[in-house]
Amino acid sequence: MKRGLLYIVLLIGLLVSGCSTHFSTLSGDNYQKMIYTISEEMALMLAHRAIVTAIPGRTITTIDGPIKGYSTYTRFALDTYTQQVLVHPAIGLDKNGEKVAGFYFEVSGAGTSGSGRAKNVQLFEKLQELLNDTGKGVYVSSLQAGHYKSKGTVHDPKSTANDPFHQLEKLKELFDRGVITKEDYDAKKKELLDRM
Repeated sequence: MKRGLLYIVLLIGLLVSGCSTHFSTLSGDNYQKMIYTISEEMALMLAHRAIVTAIPGRTITTIDGPIKGYSTYTRFALDTYTQQVLVHPAIGLDKNGEKVAGFYFEVSGAGTSGSGRAKNVQLFEKLQELLNDTGKGVYVSSLQAGHYKSKGTVHDPKSTANDPFHQLEKLKELFDRGVITKEDYDAKKKELLDRM
């Protein structure tokens, strides 16, 4: 009887205490950090794509504060967990000492249990995969805050016709079905990535 009560108290304590997570795409040591030299529109599009893919079927809220991004939440029974992806403009010096502008990303969340934390891990892994696919990661030193070029969030999640990532997915689907050759796939993929 006492053991069962102890388990119930521990479970309630875990639910009430909550947990939070934080991940950043700034990899590297203290002197070199990775940023992605992609357009602001592409950075926001990739952040949106990651959150929609990792946490499907949820309402996405646009964060239009000093740091732009997107947020959503997951809920299972009494477990609620919020997730967000922030897109930070940044400037640094590349290995040649040249000024480079780009973006780094933060994925964070807070809530009442581990299921939301697992979703945040999935969200970060998906974002990292999308960013790696761009081939635009650059190590920089002397990292400092950059500036957004647009006044508002420029990525319209409902518009996918000209979305290069959407086009990459369709291209991959055509290749997987054997409709196009490897050479055609590689050439078109390079063209789409260069547009980013």
